[in-house]
Amino acid sequence: MRSESIGIKLCLAFILGIVIMIPCSNLNLAYPQVSGKKPINLALTLWVPNFIAYIAQEKGYFDKNNADVNITLVQDYANAVRGYDDGEYDGMFIVYSDALIQDSEGINTKVVYNIDTSYYADAIIGSVENLTEVKGKKVGVEGINSFSHIFMLRSLENVGLSEEDVEFANILGKDIPDAIVNGRIVAGHVYEPFITEGIKKNLNILSTGADIPGTITNVLVFRSYIVDQRPQDVMNIIKSLIEAKEDFDKNGTQDIEIMSAESGLNRSLIEEGLNNVKFLDLDYNSKYSMNSKLNESISLYDSGNSIAKFYTERGVFSEYPNIENIVDPGFVKDLMTKKNLQ
Repeated sequence: MRSESIGIKLCLAFILGIVIMIPCSNLNLAYPQVSGKKPINLALTLWVPNFIAYIAQEKGYFDKNNADVNITLVQDYANAVRGYDDGEYDGMFIVYSDALIQDSEGINTKVVYNIDTSYYADAIIGSVENLTEVKGKKVGVEGINSFSHIFMLRSLENVGLSEEDVEFANILGKDIPDAIVNGRIVAGHVYEPFITEGIKKNLNILSTGADIPGTITNVLVFRSYIVDQRPQDVMNIIKSLIEAKEDFDKNGTQDIEIMSAESGLNRSLIEEGLNNVKFLDLDYNSKYSMNSKLNESISLYDSGNSIAKFYTERGVFSEYPNIENIVDPGFVKDLMTKKNLQ
């Protein structure tokens, strides 16, 4: 009996030791995983902050973290979204408002990380001196009920105007500068390189993304079933991108060369693209982007509800979405916990 008792105690001690060791070594970063799966296909678009994925790839962060991923650069943003719709890509870097549209159309989607937010890459330019002067006049946006439309409305609200104070014209961003010069509109939403083109035509910058942070923001999304079935792979991808961003902060010159070589864009365009956005890190994601209690547009919850209200009122969404079912803060929380314990 004594030997059986000792054996049982040793067995229990061994099991207890394993139970104690697992949380300490993995720090909640180990997830149930479906094995034997093919690499996750991730679409990049020609938005410079997305090229952080090239740093993760070329400097070995994906390999280091066992991130089972294939990245594909898609030149046309609409084609990337279409590929995500069709299941060609399991995840992508996408404008947040478009991610909400995907989910509303039945492409169950999880937003897992906020890559960047537009500061000076998006602007309202015009022939007037101040944005308040557009009251009672016609302004241009690239698509009614689009993120361009949202950007214009937020910019107007920021100076005390509303949708009823202006008339909208649907004009491509590249055509906005000429439309202003020709008197078709007095102001419009543009992005680079058309901001620079507008300045060359002696137009004024009336507002930028920095005035309404979080309005146009770029996020990493995956189809919900990928997050559910392969959470460890998703975690490894996010972790690799965070480490690549940290590498960029230390080795910017070298990493811009990698971005240029892999994307085919020249160095000056890469630098300009990075200067015009706020490139976000894990701390920012934890404190602001993934903070459901923050009533500011830099929170994906706050801005998401604002976007949802806009689209629901206009019939783009058939029903009001639950943003908490779309934004998944779990990966950021776990990575932040590990960082704080280091």
